[in-house]
Amino acid sequence: MKTPLPPTATEVAYQQLLAWLRDGTFPQGSMLSENDLSKRLAVSRTPVRGALRRLESDGLVTIFPQRGALVRTLTAEEARAVADARQVLESAALDSLSVEARQRLCIRLEESIQDQLTELEQGSYERVVQLTIDFHRIFVEAGGNPILLEFYDKLRQRQAAMTLRTYDDVAGRWSEFIAEHRRLVEHVRTGDRGAFLAELRSHIHHTHGSLMGSL
Repeated sequence: MKTPLPPTATEVAYQQLLAWLRDGTFPQGSMLSENDLSKRLAVSRTPVRGALRRLESDGLVTIFPQRGALVRTLTAEEARAVADARQVLESAALDSLSVEARQRLCIRLEESIQDQLTELEQGSYERVVQLTIDFHRIFVEAGGNPILLEFYDKLRQRQAAMTLRTYDDVAGRWSEFIAEHRRLVEHVRTGDRGAFLAELRSHIHHTHGSLMGSL
């Protein structure tokens, strides 16, 4: 078995910058300087530049040559667009799954829900957000289409940024969101596609509606 390679300097810089964007260390509208970031991260400008390009690809910053990178302001319109795209991607996989595959999917989803509840009880809010987003990723992953999964992962970064930036405004509703997750799993188990699509549409509207009201 091969020993995993250590992450590159660009990957380390990207993950740290992503965490700072999610937790509000760099607010929306901030201008990020390569020089300042390289000092803060204790790396050269090259990995910082690569990390900023990835963040731009994720839709989280806009790079202005010779000036830096602007942290994008996430709007209600963008939240609606992300919600529409999520609904298409998350519902696409269900049609191709056999009964056995659906049951395996349910096991993974139920494990995720239990993890969400555990972290919620412990007050690990950032972890709850990540687990919730990962829960929805499982639906897309189950479809086995790597192109759709790659596209979904780009949406996931925006979703995480929106959710964490508005967490205080929706914190009291996480129990409702998790209850909706349980209903989604039940519809997958029974194979009721119509009920699943209706619940998914309602759930995404519920969560994104809460976020849009806070942006």
